Parts: sequence; C-alpha cells; structure tokens
Amino acid sequence: MIKNLKTAIIILAAILLLICSSHIYLNSSAQRMSDIINSAEKSAIEGNIDAAFKQIDAFESEWAFNKHVYATFIRHAEIDLANQSAAKLRAYLKDEDITDFIAECETLRMQIKHIAESDRFSLDNIF
Repeated sequence: MIKNLKTAIIILAAILLLICSSHIYLNSSAQRMSDIINSAEKSAIEGNIDAAFKQIDAFESEWAFNKHVYATFIRHAEIDLANQSAAKLRAYLKDEDITDFIAECETLRMQIKHIAESDRFSLDNIF
C-alpha cells in the first residue's frame, strides 16, 4: 500500500513538473519572439527597413524552432495562424508597406500571446 502511494506521488510530481516546465518554456519563448517583433516594428517605423528585415530573419529562426515544440502542446490551427501572419511580415516589408506591416506585427504578437496563454491552467481554459 505504501509503495503504491509513493509511486502515485512520484508520478504526480513528474506530471506537475512537466506542466510547470512547459508553461515556463511557452511564456519565455513567446516573450523572446514578441521582443523581436517589437524591434522589427520599431526599425520599420524609424525607416530602417534593412534592420527590420534582419529582425524578421531572427524571428523566423526562433519561430522555426519553437513551432515544433509548441505543436506538442497546442492545437495546430493556432500555429497555422501564426505561420500565416509571419509569412505576411516579409511581404509587407518588401513592398515597404509599413502600415500593414505594423498591423500584422500586432496580429502576430497577439497570436503568440494567445498560444502561450492557451496552455495556462485556468478556469477559462477548462470551461
């Protein structure tokens, strides 16, 4: 009986550790990507399109790695929406359409924030 209780406690602790680590990872990676988007947006507003392109390159690299990890926690439809927004950023910069670029940056930031929050344990996510 005691052995079964110890086993159950160890399994529960492992599950809680996994939940906490995934939450921390999602939040920290989402924050890093949002920071990159903010930098790209700032560069574009200041008229520095080349710097904005470099920031978008950095974002795409970060996103390429993270989206595979996110796929283990998040519905693929959420990831697909962020993929679509990310693809639009480069096109808007290429056309130097700063207004649409800024709007799409905001959309992508919100999608990434939503992805990170959708894994969070809360009553909103349960009901």
